[in-house]
Amino acid sequence: MIPLQRPPLDHKTAGLLAKAHGRLPEVGLTEAVARKAWKDASGTRGRVAEALRAMASGIERCMYCSESFGTAIDHHEPLNHAPRRVFDWYNHLLACAFCNTHAKGGAFPHDKAGNPLLVDPTADEPADHFRLSLTSGEYHCLTERGCASIDVFRLNRGSLRHGRLDAVGQCLDTLAKCAEYLANDDKAEVEQRIRRLGRQPFADVLQELRRIADRPKAGVVLGNDAALAALRTLYTPLTAKPVFIPKQERHEPNCRSWRVAEPTGPSGGVGAGAPR
Repeated sequence: MIPLQRPPLDHKTAGLLAKAHGRLPEVGLTEAVARKAWKDASGTRGRVAEALRAMASGIERCMYCSESFGTAIDHHEPLNHAPRRVFDWYNHLLACAFCNTHAKGGAFPHDKAGNPLLVDPTADEPADHFRLSLTSGEYHCLTERGCASIDVFRLNRGSLRHGRLDAVGQCLDTLAKCAEYLANDDKAEVEQRIRRLGRQPFADVLQELRRIADRPKAGVVLGNDAALAALRTLYTPLTAKPVFIPKQERHEPNCRSWRVAEPTGPSGGVGAGAPR
């Protein structure tokens, strides 16, 4: 999952959503009523879908798993929890069928204080709540919200882990090739490969590569000096605050029972089980 920018809606789409919201009943608004209103507003749905596809990563990828094509408009806060948000632009995300229906469904967990736990990539910085390990393809949670999001969206399911590891190799191969073209000052070939990297699934892999690129041991982690040099040349490094990543046992797909260790020192150093 990567952070996404939600742009303001165009005037026509915003107006259609406002009108549809205004037609909702003041009393008796149930999930079923909200769903029917949403189903009947096909033109409005189409314009919302178009706006979401434009802000998605890659080629219209799911905003949760970053792998599959986004084929559905997900109400981040589900209609069984908040039917009045059915036409709320800030409650709409692009999701694949698996994340939307098979994984999340109507789930929307809260903490003990009643605060929502699921990470919204258009409103939150996902890296504050979980980090991707490039050596295992797994997400490791940093916060309660991170654990809940990994769990609900099943972000550590086997197909995603394997796909991310393949994406690491593909990114490094492409970047190493870019290094050759950079040495020959072949800008056209470099730009073509950068476009390919931007269109591929698993945008979170490239995001994590950029995040570790400026670290002293990045070369050891990646094992490809040419790719690292190209990464540093072609992309602005993404910096993130140092965090303590607790040792976590493999527990897929449900991470609710992961035991989160406490930092061992005042500086909050990285634990032995931290992804690199």
